[in-house]
Amino acid sequence: MSRAATPLVQVSIDHIVSEGRDVKTFVLEPAPGPESKPLDYQAGQFLTLRIPVAADRPVLRSYSISTCPVSDPRLAVTVKRNPGTGSNWLYERAEPGMTLDAIPPTGHFTLDDSDSEILLFAAGVGITPLYSLCKYALAASDRKVYLHYSGRRRDTTPFIAALEALERANRGRMRLALRLTETDGRLHASAVRNIVSAMDAPTSYVCGPADYKAMVIDALVAAGRPPGSIRTESTGPIPGTS
Repeated sequence: MSRAATPLVQVSIDHIVSEGRDVKTFVLEPAPGPESKPLDYQAGQFLTLRIPVAADRPVLRSYSISTCPVSDPRLAVTVKRNPGTGSNWLYERAEPGMTLDAIPPTGHFTLDDSDSEILLFAAGVGITPLYSLCKYALAASDRKVYLHYSGRRRDTTPFIAALEALERANRGRMRLALRLTETDGRLHASAVRNIVSAMDAPTSYVCGPADYKAMVIDALVAAGRPPGSIRTESTGPIPGTS
């Protein structure tokens, strides 16, 4: 069944959280009514909202889920403001109590069922699904998690304080490496190779701008990781692998 043919559900905006410059989290719940249904989802998935930019011209826009189904009470999506009409409308018009149509959560960027270590690489708002995966892995498994997170500056990089608190609460299981590119420069392939070489055959998840993802994936493969152990938000396993 195509996305266009998938029955829509209605969601209500419970509240909105500013996550730094041009990034907001929209906390959602099922819209009240006799046909209200729980917003079931898996960590790492995305939600597609039908945004009424004009009465006769709604648009569909997909946003990564930043919450965890076993540790967060409500589903939330985190959105970076972009020139496109979808995110602009959310920033300018969306408010608590508003109801929107949505395609139920979907996506294959979910935690694999192995017991291997988990290696997460995020840049910018690419942290969104990885934050969800990180929380889920720590709450629902015994697996170790290493998160390398690149952001421009501390005050514009989402979830830093929450991730630091998560690391403190899970000492021995979670390691957070934060790289602020304005002072530290961008992540290089050699650093990626060094990180993965110190781990025991991890499953890797990568999310961020296209050039960042390509660099990290190439470095992981060069370090000897099989492509099937590397996942990205848009494709799940690397194309052509199983």
